[in-house]
Amino acid sequence: MQRQDQSRYCWRGGQWTQLLRVLILLACVTVVTPDFSARAGLATPAWWDPDGYSTGQDWRYRVPVTLPAASSVNSTARVDVDFSALLTQLGVSGTLDVNSVRVVRPNGTLAAVQEYNDTVFAAATDASGNARGEVRWIVQDGGAQTYFIYFDITENETKAANPQNPINGNFERGGTGQISPTGWTGTRSNANYDAQVRPNETVSVTDSDGSGQTRNTNGNANTGGFSYLLGARTNSEPASGESQTVLTRTITVPATNPGNLTVRWKPQGWDSSANGNANYDFVRVEIIGTATTEIVGPTAGNYATRPFAPNMSVNQVTTTAPGYGQYNGWDMGTNGNHTAGMTVALGSEPWWTYNASLAAFAGQTVTIRFRTRHTTQFRSWVLVDDIEWSVVNATLGTPQGFGAQVITPAASSSFAPGTLLTISGRFDARPTATTNPVTANVYDNGGTLVGSGIILFDDGTHGDAVAGDGIWTNNGTVASEPTYTIPLGTPSSSGWTVRLFGRDRSTSAAGAANNGLIRRVGQPNPATEANYWNVADMLFAVAGANLTIAKTSSLVSDPLNGATNPKAIPGAVMRYCLLVSNAGPATATAVSVADNLPATLTFVAGSIRSGTSCAGATTVEDDDFVGADESDPFGAGWTGSQLLASAASLANGAAMAIRFDATVN
Repeated sequence: MQRQDQSRYCWRGGQWTQLLRVLILLACVTVVTPDFSARAGLATPAWWDPDGYSTGQDWRYRVPVTLPAASSVNSTARVDVDFSALLTQLGVSGTLDVNSVRVVRPNGTLAAVQEYNDTVFAAATDASGNARGEVRWIVQDGGAQTYFIYFDITENETKAANPQNPINGNFERGGTGQISPTGWTGTRSNANYDAQVRPNETVSVTDSDGSGQTRNTNGNANTGGFSYLLGARTNSEPASGESQTVLTRTITVPATNPGNLTVRWKPQGWDSSANGNANYDFVRVEIIGTATTEIVGPTAGNYATRPFAPNMSVNQVTTTAPGYGQYNGWDMGTNGNHTAGMTVALGSEPWWTYNASLAAFAGQTVTIRFRTRHTTQFRSWVLVDDIEWSVVNATLGTPQGFGAQVITPAASSSFAPGTLLTISGRFDARPTATTNPVTANVYDNGGTLVGSGIILFDDGTHGDAVAGDGIWTNNGTVASEPTYTIPLGTPSSSGWTVRLFGRDRSTSAAGAANNGLIRRVGQPNPATEANYWNVADMLFAVAGANLTIAKTSSLVSDPLNGATNPKAIPGAVMRYCLLVSNAGPATATAVSVADNLPATLTFVAGSIRSGTSCAGATTVEDDDFVGADESDPFGAGWTGSQLLASAASLANGAAMAIRFDATVN
């Protein structure tokens, strides 16, 4: 006769469920596979880093900008950016580094021609240093493309000046008095002529005709702080003729959707000219390609909408007729009455704007040319500013911060109780917090913080093989540093979390505890990967040993029948076997088994045997010794009416069998 009892020991509801009188010190919960969905926090597309991680300069913030479908290669893209507002959306504060602004193409390289002008915003002059301005670049990737504008704060690290060529249509790149500012070529026939960059200024000018008229003239730019001056303002006209001062630049017109060339100019002075008359003081603006087109000047005409001199007509001004001799008389005589349909006031100094179609020059490389003509009497000059062409307006997106990614523990990983967690991660940009820039926390499956402030390093130690490679690690090699070891006896469960923090030097609107963390726009304050860019979460599981025990019994003999078909009568010998098996995945440690004999049975001294199966239980055990010795992985003994057995460890897939005999009373 044979009887088999099988029991499964599990930790449920805070207590052991026990069917046999066997004590197993490790939990044996069936592991539930958690949902290890991808949780990488690194940005897509890849974060731009011009010189490699942890080398040179890293950028920590960016905002996408989308071009319209009508944009084409060689267009001029523009967008107004309030960086202070973007930082506020990210929940951080700091001082914008004006040198940090960069335009990055969809392929991850810098736009070849780009600029940030912090003195122009919404097409108007704006205060310098208020963290907002206009960004422009020449389009290299046409169509509905997404570019990125990268920026940073001075607290992280100051950046070098943008090395890319600026557009400089507003002459903000260049110093006062510069004849050929970046992107432009200026010339003058005589050193006494003006051909130079000028700041916003009020200049007192006295006419050169002998009348001694003096005027405090407005020399302010159309927008920003600088414009370009052409003509005779500083000195009397030293010579007569055309092309006395010249300013040119070469551009490439988009082959499709070429748009317009926009010029802005401000004529000033006492001299005059007339439509079609090339004898007196005036400015010409021309587009030179396979053909030359004058868009402002005597030949172009339309003085009322495109004045090319401060006065109209070739005669001396009279009480009723316009002409030279008064300051910015336009189309008026000294009586102030307009004769050509203009509406500006006598002596006013407005900026004029004209949009010229570039359709005839599509796909060509053309020259924009400003040139003046002068006659040696009555001073006149012109200011030029905000020249632009083929402009497309970009749309600003939602700002982003640099991302984080947990490397270890890896997705779909599980760990046994007693395991020290190795934690590592990487970031889009180098964290810059002054103290402990990278730390990690561990949370159990109930969300309780069980390990905090674990410091990670990128210094070639602590398990990090290469210093500065961007892999931040802590494998517990330095005993004094915080680590986390899963406690022995922890029941199996999914939903544990390692949370990685990579902090910069910004200040957080969510409180000092979140300083250095960059919030995703519109998300709440708790510092999780869902809410912050430079926080990364990774789920893992705790998987303990899955232990089962089976107890079998059989009759060996009885006093009447011996070993042939024995019966369970007084004096009969019963043989019992306890088989403990570990289905893993973890190794069970400190496994103990206890079994009490009822009063109806008496233990047979010296009958205890052990092994890895009931059939293979042949190792003789000392009745008085429970602990395993050096040559025997198991140990069993008898105490009173109780069998005790133990194993220091039981590996995944291993089993422990304890066999003994008892007589029926």
